[in-house]
Amino acid sequence: MKRFLTGSTGFVLVVLFLLSACAGSKPGEERVFHYSAPVLMPGTMSVMNSPGFWIGAHPDPDRVVIPAENIAGFNETIRSRTGMIQDVASFPDAMKGTRVVGAARGSLRFISSRRYFHEDGTRAGDAFFREMETLMNLDAVPEEIPVRLGMVTGYTDQRILPTDRELYSSMKSTDIDRLQNSAYDIGTPLAVLHATGDGSWLYTITPLSEGWIKAVDVGYCTREQMVHYLNAEPFAVTTEAKVDLFLDQDLRGHLSFARMGCRFPSRDSDVPGVIEVLLPFRDEDGGCVFKGGFVMASQVSRKYLPYTPRTVILQAFKLLHSPYGWGDMHGEQDCSRFIQVIFSTVGIQFPRNSLQQAKVGRLIAGFTRQTELEKRLDLLSDPTLGGTSILHMNGHIMLFLGSVGGVPYAIHDMRGYSEPLGKKERFRLVNRVVVSNLYLGEGTNSGTYLQRLLTVRAVEDGEPERQVASP
Repeated sequence: MKRFLTGSTGFVLVVLFLLSACAGSKPGEERVFHYSAPVLMPGTMSVMNSPGFWIGAHPDPDRVVIPAENIAGFNETIRSRTGMIQDVASFPDAMKGTRVVGAARGSLRFISSRRYFHEDGTRAGDAFFREMETLMNLDAVPEEIPVRLGMVTGYTDQRILPTDRELYSSMKSTDIDRLQNSAYDIGTPLAVLHATGDGSWLYTITPLSEGWIKAVDVGYCTREQMVHYLNAEPFAVTTEAKVDLFLDQDLRGHLSFARMGCRFPSRDSDVPGVIEVLLPFRDEDGGCVFKGGFVMASQVSRKYLPYTPRTVILQAFKLLHSPYGWGDMHGEQDCSRFIQVIFSTVGIQFPRNSLQQAKVGRLIAGFTRQTELEKRLDLLSDPTLGGTSILHMNGHIMLFLGSVGGVPYAIHDMRGYSEPLGKKERFRLVNRVVVSNLYLGEGTNSGTYLQRLLTVRAVEDGEPERQVASP
């Protein structure tokens, strides 16, 4: 997923604008209306939809890629290399108002310059954007903004503009809301910089992005409370696609869900098979209070999982066939969130967007469009790369699984792919996590995924072992 990024003075803060669906067609390409993709991707055998197939093909699936004690250092390397993961707890007490005004107005200017449509098919016009500008109340932003810290108190969307209304680039693509920036689970730390005129939306910065979040989903806390919560031990990490959170040990009073890779302070409960986790709640005054919630013990790990190829492959396949969610729409995930949550279970902190994720780890190879096919295939023939390497192409990122019969395969969350149809092309809508080979797109103007690959990176420390591939 591609996003525009803007910086700030003193430390990098991110405004993310979603531009194009993961691995979709390029703007202006000639194609007919969407067709559903087959259940089994072309060139993929049904047995390949099992994690055991790829674990069995790996020469050393239980190799510890990065020991647990070295993960924190690796995360620091990711932070410094990408500049895209923020330590909210260390934010200053105040920030320049021009920073927020510039970012918010830039978002509005960008969106209003596009041809977008409302749910009823009418074009988003000046009246809508004037309403948004008035609601944002940016004239009330002071020169110095006091930074308020808080926690997300329920799964919530982060929006580019402060509205639930959706905008689409086409009425044929209503599964992509151009105002959806991301979404965050309960327990996510954030900084609050501004509120809309009616107080219903807050301009926030999370560790991974910034945008508007509903005020009812935020509880304010002190810096000390945030630091204690984020670093508390013992802790539990969610290891299923979605883990239900309950208010009682009998697991009947459903509260919400948490996606894979969330970390919560934890302790044993009085009921076998049930773990108590500490969760933030919003009180009547908007403050954050911490109370116990409950999860099934089988759906969490009491520490980060070991970082091995086996672990990553198993976690990735827990999301197989999960629906695609542009910017986390409807509680799902897109291509970059898919990568992010998988590696979160082993304690690795990835940035949110695919362009920055492609800077993580050790560079195995970089390609240009002219790089010969044989060189690409040779680099991807190394069986040790399976499960712990990421493949990046423009606007999309994938987890490499390995090669079978000289054909490379990946598991990824994708919206769709194009295929030739006479002199035209048609778009096959996938909208889920799939296993596919890298020959998708063969015969189209864009070319195959293999031809469009830009980098291959092993998610580990160290200097490159191979030179960037030349034509």
